[in-house]
Amino acid sequence: MQTQLSKVNTDFKKDLEDFLKKSLKGEINLRSLWQELFKNGYISSTNSFLKNILLTETICKLHPGIGLFLLTHFANIEIIKSFGSENIKNKHLEDLISGKEISCFSLTEENAGSDISQIETKAIKDGSKWLLNGKKIWASNGSICDLIILFAQTKEKGDKSGITAFLIDSKQKGIEIKESTPKLGIKTTPSNEIILKDVEVDEKNIIGNIGDGVKIALSTITNGRIFCSAQAIGLLNGVLEEAVKHSTKRNQFGKSISDFQAIQWYIADMSKDLDGARLLLYKTAWAKDTNSNELNKLSSMSKSFSTKAAQRHSSNAVQILGGKGLIEDSYVAKAYKDAKVLEIYEGTNEIQQLVIAREIL
Repeated sequence: MQTQLSKVNTDFKKDLEDFLKKSLKGEINLRSLWQELFKNGYISSTNSFLKNILLTETICKLHPGIGLFLLTHFANIEIIKSFGSENIKNKHLEDLISGKEISCFSLTEENAGSDISQIETKAIKDGSKWLLNGKKIWASNGSICDLIILFAQTKEKGDKSGITAFLIDSKQKGIEIKESTPKLGIKTTPSNEIILKDVEVDEKNIIGNIGDGVKIALSTITNGRIFCSAQAIGLLNGVLEEAVKHSTKRNQFGKSISDFQAIQWYIADMSKDLDGARLLLYKTAWAKDTNSNELNKLSSMSKSFSTKAAQRHSSNAVQILGGKGLIEDSYVAKAYKDAKVLEIYEGTNEIQQLVIAREIL
């Protein structure tokens, strides 16, 4: 496999970064951003998985909090492509890719996180329709979405064969989407509670078949780990640039602080881990594009390694910037909080360790 990006891909990243520096100003409207990326050819129906990963990495170098929005919408497009009926694809796929419709992924509940078998949201058959009742938390893109991909139990709690994915109109009667839950970082992307009371879903809006929910969710989470890695690597690249820029300009005791060994070691470690994380990410994207049987292991390795590196080095970047790093709106302060969140969603890093060990053993 290639260990370096082709010129086409490096040019894509450079052109995108130049475009973003002009367009990512002021308050960010996520829907408008996606539509602009589509309009300018950075997102398209012909993008490879790697290209979407590079797009996420590049955007998150400038604004890491957008990464969860991108991860969620890209993951949902992949669900529709892989598991949606022809009717669902014809009705929604083009609008999702263009950003005319924005999607939400709703899996997690109070008692169902890493263990999705504990889903309690209930779907009961009623003629040609299903009635859904329950409560979801941490639904990414909830308050800005048009469509919700939501997982519910059609059998008894704990029976994995009953978990099923439904495609739901967010404006449908019986759905209440709460305001975004305040969280430590990744604040640009909304995360919402969703309450369902006798929500009617037509049979034709089931994604896949009854009981395919676990398979769909796990494949989505595998892809999500890779996008999470791209988010972490973009963030790590950003904090490295901020640390270098500050340390070479900041003078103390008659010389630049970059002349001090402690600072040099911080920056050397950042650079080493950035390159290592990138190589692991690109290998994982290659495994995805080639249907490698190592994909599950590599996605967990990439997610765990890159997010841990992002958390460690964003903390070091705050240390390097000193007082400037403590300013709440500074890039490194926001990155420090964002990086902690990355270690938790798409499966905690502790869960990734279990996945890696299981795949090896």
